[in-house]
Amino acid sequence: MKTGLQNNMILKDISLTRGLKIIFSSLNIEFLCPGLNIIKGENGSGKTSLLMMISTLLQEDRGTIIRFGKLKKNNWLNEHILIKQNSSLSDELTIEENLKIWCGLKGWNFNTDKIQKNLEHFGILKYKNSLVSECSSGIKKKAELCKLNFEESFKLKCWLLDEPLNHLDQNGILFLEKIMGKFINMNGTILQTSHEKKINHKNFKLIKL
Repeated sequence: MKTGLQNNMILKDISLTRGLKIIFSSLNIEFLCPGLNIIKGENGSGKTSLLMMISTLLQEDRGTIIRFGKLKKNNWLNEHILIKQNSSLSDELTIEENLKIWCGLKGWNFNTDKIQKNLEHFGILKYKNSLVSECSSGIKKKAELCKLNFEESFKLKCWLLDEPLNHLDQNGILFLEKIMGKFINMNGTILQTSHEKKINHKNFKLIKL
């Protein structure tokens, strides 16, 4: 396995404020790469802000973020995926339409069969033509997580998952854990925020904020 900064994700002396609130001050973390990193903390501790900052949706006030050898921003955008805690799907479109547009924007090869197969894996194929506005939180979450199960997703360097277990039933949790394990076995790195007391994965790095 290759070593060195090209396979590392490191935060050095990071400070972040939002408005008048200090989120982080002199934060230092070296993530397990490849591997699973579980980020835990109380509500308001900055778990979501951390993922958004690593994804470049938030800009740190001070410090250095090494993303696999300081990939240029455009390259990094093509090397990771962020699944937010709240749905980013368009309410005015169907579940299937959302995934088609998302894959198209990513420039990924896809067809209707691939998308429907993903929906089937998560047990929501029958909702493919349902408007997102008419779907439950659980269905929306599963539709978001379908983005992880495309062939191109497993070629990325990093998955950023914000509370991915929220609104999932047991079958959804089991399938998510299966594809997370597959991604890690393919040398992928996962940063997952969680408030769960029990972690079902055997090998992971626990990061407490």
